[in-house]
Amino acid sequence: MRPCRVLPTGILLLSLSTAFPALAQSPSPEDIAAARALGTEGTRLADAGDCNGAIGKLEAAEKLYHAPTTLDRLGECQVSVGRIVAGTENLNRVVRESLAANAPPVFAAAQKRAQKALTAALPRIGNLKIHVDGAPADKLTITVDGVAVPPALLDADRPTDPGSHEVSVAAPGYKTETTTVAVQEGGESAVQLKLEVDPSAVAAAPAPAIVVAPASPPGPTEAPPSKTTDRSVAIAGFVAGGVGLVVGSVFGILALGTKSTLDSKCISKTCPPDQQSNIDSLSTKATVSTVGFGVGIAGVALGAIFLGLSQHNSGGSTTGKVEPPRPRVSPWIGLGSAGLGGTFQ
Repeated sequence: MRPCRVLPTGILLLSLSTAFPALAQSPSPEDIAAARALGTEGTRLADAGDCNGAIGKLEAAEKLYHAPTTLDRLGECQVSVGRIVAGTENLNRVVRESLAANAPPVFAAAQKRAQKALTAALPRIGNLKIHVDGAPADKLTITVDGVAVPPALLDADRPTDPGSHEVSVAAPGYKTETTTVAVQEGGESAVQLKLEVDPSAVAAAPAPAIVVAPASPPGPTEAPPSKTTDRSVAIAGFVAGGVGLVVGSVFGILALGTKSTLDSKCISKTCPPDQQSNIDSLSTKATVSTVGFGVGIAGVALGAIFLGLSQHNSGGSTTGKVEPPRPRVSPWIGLGSAGLGGTFQ
């Protein structure tokens, strides 16, 4: 038996040295050297009966570079430690691999060895059937020994290694259920779990609706200082203008009365000496009336200007706001009459 256990080491060394150039897909020299060293060490451990130590070495060598001889020994060790499902899958890969016509003879020998190990291991695989009640299948999270199980495998035979396994099922809003099941070699096992609603589970609150409040019109803004000043000046101007117009009107009327008296006393624009006082009075009254109207016109014009400025300051920032019409006032004095005229523009 000892020569037979040593033989695979020589086969592995030969396969790694002769097969890499033919089968490699541009591996680096470092990868080839590392795979050879790992495969040699893994095979040595497997020959010594230490498959737990050999599996890590063989897996690393296979990842660096594939060789049927390495994968065959890996599958055999996995079956040996109870990982029958994983081991038989690796053995299947070796058996089903199409070898090139010029492949090393050790590859064909590895396939025969793998087929023999596979035939012996397949009947040992058990089946586990999982059934779950109480929650929708698409909401379930199922694990066997921490490995996720697709919901599609519910109520279906799942190839499982013999031994004790922990089955756990969870779903949002339900209590998690966990149980242990023993799977016999080549046997059929089943487990049934029922999920119950978790009363302490906090239901996910619906997202608050986003309410878009209608845009409120801008509130009144505090009038700038210039607005108040403009209004004060406008009011003062209108007051002064009003007084001036009243004074001008009164003295204008008095002047017209004096002029009427002179018209009755004077002939051909020649006035007797006793009318000199009326002539002087007419001149004074006319002067006062003219000054009064001048002050009135200036006051009204000043008030109109500053009133327009105050309105402009209060609404000038509003796009499209039509400015109020501005008054234009002009006095007039005629023979025997006086007054104001104006327009808005």
